[in-house]
Amino acid sequence: MISYPCNDQVPMPPLSDEAAVTVLEFLQRFTECFESQYYGEIHRYYEERSQANMKTANPPPADDPPF
Repeated sequence: MISYPCNDQVPMPPLSDEAAVTVLEFLQRFTECFESQYYGEIHRYYEERSQANMKTANPPPADDPPF
């Protein structure tokens, strides 16, 4: 389940334009570094979930028309 952290939190304090851009650039760089460092773990997690979903999905019956 995906949760959106800003929907149930106290509103964030106001920032100047420059501060907002600085924080955004930091978060983007942090995310790039995090993904680079943990690419294998992230990829493996999603790959395992994808395979598990494919195994549990039941194909439609052969006599079921496509439309």
